[in-house]
Amino acid sequence: MMEPITGISPDPNKVERVIWKLHGRICVRTDKLIALLMALQWPGAIIAAFLVSAKTWNGAQSSIHPHVLIAIYLGGLITVLPVVLAFLYPGKRFTRHAIAGCQMLMSGLLIHVSGGRIETHFHVFGSLAFLAFYLDWQVLLTATLVTLVDHLAMVYYAPAAIFGTTIGVNERLIEHILWVVFCDCFLITSCLQSQKALRRIATREAMQDLLLHQAYHDALTGLANRLLIQQTLTEMLSGATPEHAFALMAIDLDQFKEVNDTLGHAIGDLVLIEVSRRILEEICDQDVLARMGGDEFVLVIRECSDAASAERVAGRIVHILSQPFACGGHTIHIGGSIGIRLSRGGGVSIPDLFHHADLALYKAKNNGRNGFCTFDEAMLAETLHQMSLEHRLRIAILDQTMSVYYQPIVTSGSSLLGFEALLRWNDVVHGNVSPAEFIPIAERTGLIVPLGNWVLQQACRQAATWHRSNRSIRISVNISSLQLAHKDFVSVVLATLKETALPPELLDLELTEGTLIQNHGETRNALDLLHKYGIRFSIDDFGTGYSSLSYLRDLPVHTLKIDRSFVTDIATSDEARLLVEGMIEMAHSLRLRVVAEGVEDSGQMDILRNADCDEIQGFLISKAIPALDAGHFLNDSSLEVANDASQPQRPVGKRITAVAS
Repeated sequence: MMEPITGISPDPNKVERVIWKLHGRICVRTDKLIALLMALQWPGAIIAAFLVSAKTWNGAQSSIHPHVLIAIYLGGLITVLPVVLAFLYPGKRFTRHAIAGCQMLMSGLLIHVSGGRIETHFHVFGSLAFLAFYLDWQVLLTATLVTLVDHLAMVYYAPAAIFGTTIGVNERLIEHILWVVFCDCFLITSCLQSQKALRRIATREAMQDLLLHQAYHDALTGLANRLLIQQTLTEMLSGATPEHAFALMAIDLDQFKEVNDTLGHAIGDLVLIEVSRRILEEICDQDVLARMGGDEFVLVIRECSDAASAERVAGRIVHILSQPFACGGHTIHIGGSIGIRLSRGGGVSIPDLFHHADLALYKAKNNGRNGFCTFDEAMLAETLHQMSLEHRLRIAILDQTMSVYYQPIVTSGSSLLGFEALLRWNDVVHGNVSPAEFIPIAERTGLIVPLGNWVLQQACRQAATWHRSNRSIRISVNISSLQLAHKDFVSVVLATLKETALPPELLDLELTEGTLIQNHGETRNALDLLHKYGIRFSIDDFGTGYSSLSYLRDLPVHTLKIDRSFVTDIATSDEARLLVEGMIEMAHSLRLRVVAEGVEDSGQMDILRNADCDEIQGFLISKAIPALDAGHFLNDSSLEVANDASQPQRPVGKRITAVAS
C-alpha cells in the first residue's frame, strides 16, 4: 500500500469525486449482475411452483395450481422493473434501491409458491448477501424493510403460505426477523469496512493523480511544464504527415526581472498568473501553453498552415502583454518577445525546435523587444558563426594574440595630446574581426573583464615606456560596465599602475553614460577613490546614452567625448552644427574639456575650431596605428594636420589616450 507523502495531501473534493466514480462503477456492475440473476430467478420460481405445488385433475381436463400462475404473472412483474432500470439507469441510487426491493419480493415469492418450505427461507439471506455487493448499507436497510413488510403481510393474510403451518406463527416470525437482523449486522459491518477500504483506494488514486499532475504541470500557473510540452511534441512529431504543420513559440517577458527586484516575487507571481490567463484567452483549446520556468513560456499551435497565421497569433499575444497589469495594488508595464519556429512533416528533433525558437526569440529581443520574429536558416548560420567567434575569442584572450592600436588625439591647434588605443583582432580563422562584432560577445560571456584588464595593462605599460623616455603623456582606457561593477576593479587599476610604474595622473579612464548610470552609488564610490589618486575620467560617446545629466555634477568627470554620429553632418546640416555647438558650450560651462570623435575632413575641423572644441580625433588626423608607429608622433615635432582623411599626417604635441574598444 502506498505510504502518504509528508506535506502533500489530495483535495478532499477530488477524493470524494474519485469515491463517487469508483462506487459508481461498482454499482453499475452490481445492477446488471442482480438484474441478470432476477431474470434467471423468474423461470426458477415458475419451475419451483410447478414441481412443488399440487396438480389437480377434473375429468379429462387438468388445472394448474394457482401458485404457478402467481409465479408467472407476479414474478414477471417483479422482474421487469429492475431489469429495465439496470440497463436504462445503471448506477443510479433509485435503481439500486428498486432492485433491492424487487429482489426481496422475489425471495418472498419463492417462499410463497413453495408453501413455506424452510430451505426457501435461505433465499432471503442469499439475496441480502448479493445486495451487499453494492457496498451501500442503506440498500440493505431497504431490503430488510421490504422483507419485514412482506412477512408481516403474509403472516396476517396467509401464514401457512410463508411458514407452511399456522401453529406458532408469531414465534416463527420473530425468529425469522432476528435471523435477518443478525445477517444484516454482519453485512452492514462488511459494507462499512469496504467503504473505508474504498476511501483509502480513492485517496491513493487521488494522490497519484495529484503527483502526476504536479509532474506535468507548473505549480504556480497550472500550465503544462517542460515534461508535458516535450511529450506533446513527441506525439505530434511521431504522427506528423507532410500536410500537417504546427508552430512552436518561445515567449519571454520583457522587464519582468525589474518587477521581481522592485516589487518582490509575490507580485511577480501574480503577474505570471495574469500573463497565463491572457495568453490562454488568445489561443484555441487544442493548443498547449507551457511555462518553462521563470518568465519563459512555450506555446504549441497544433494547426498552423503558414508563418502568417503564427505571426497573427504572436501579434495578438504581444499586444495583450503590452497592456498594463493591475496586481497587488500596482500598475505594472512589461512586454513580451516571441520567437516562432514552424514545423511541417516532422524531420526535426525536439531540441532543435526549441533551439530554433530561442534563436528567433533572441533576434526579436535584439530588434528592440516587445515584438516577434520567425526562424529562418540564416539565423542558424549566424549562431554557428557567433559560437565560432566566441571559441576563437577565448583562445585569443588566453594566448594574448590580440593587439592594441593607438589613434592620435590633437588640440584644435594641431598639437598632439595623446592616443586612443583601439583593440584589434586578426584571427587565423576569421581574419580581421571588427570590435563591433567581438566586443558584444565578450560582454555577453563575461570575457570583457579579463580582456579589459589586459588592455588596461598593455596601455599602461606602453605609456610607462614612453614616460621613462622623458615623454610624459596621458593614456586613457575604456572601461566596460562589467569591469566597473567587479569587486576587484579599484584594486586591479591600482595594481596595474604600480606594476607598470605609470604615474596615476597620466591615466584617463573612459566610461559610457550607461556605465555611469548603472549602480550609481557603487560607481561613485569607486570613481571617487580612484580620483583621489589623481586618475582622470572621460565620458565616451556622449549624447548617445541616458538623457539625465546629473552624473556630470555628481561624478568626478573631466572630459566629454562627443560621439561621431553628431559630428558627421555638422558641415552639411545646421541642426547638427547647432547641436554640437550646444554640447561644447554646456561642457565648458561645467568646466569640462571636449573631444570631438570621428572628424574626417577639414570642413568639420574648421567648424569645431570655431566652436572652441578643445580636442580633435578622427581619420583626418590618423587612423589607429601600432605602438611602434605611434612612437613616431612623439619623435616628430614639426608635422601638420592632413587635409584629407585618406592621407593622414602626424600632428605635434604630447598626450596619448588609449581605449579598450
